[in-house]
Amino acid sequence: MQMKNKLFTMKVTQEEKGKWKELAKSYNINLSELVRQRLNETPLGKIIKYKTADPKLVRAVNAIGNNLNQISKRVNENEKFNVEIEIKMINKHLEQLLNAYKIS
Repeated sequence: MQMKNKLFTMKVTQEEKGKWKELAKSYNINLSELVRQRLNETPLGKIIKYKTADPKLVRAVNAIGNNLNQISKRVNENEKFNVEIEIKMINKHLEQLLNAYKIS
């Protein structure tokens, strides 16, 4: 993916901007992405829509990632610790997430 580092400016009426913002919102994208998709002739039906993640879930997954980083740091530093206990803690967190969000 190329880095977007060029600014494109154009004048529009307030009504146009409002209409376009509402259209973009209906596709869960911002106005820039709507214009980009249309100018690149991507049909609106093919725009990828993303759901907003639950902040609690994001924090929980982040905590698991932190645990894994701590384990790898200990391994790299040849520090002695009980890997089995650490992995069981991560597994417990994952089970809690699966139960909380009914992921099968």
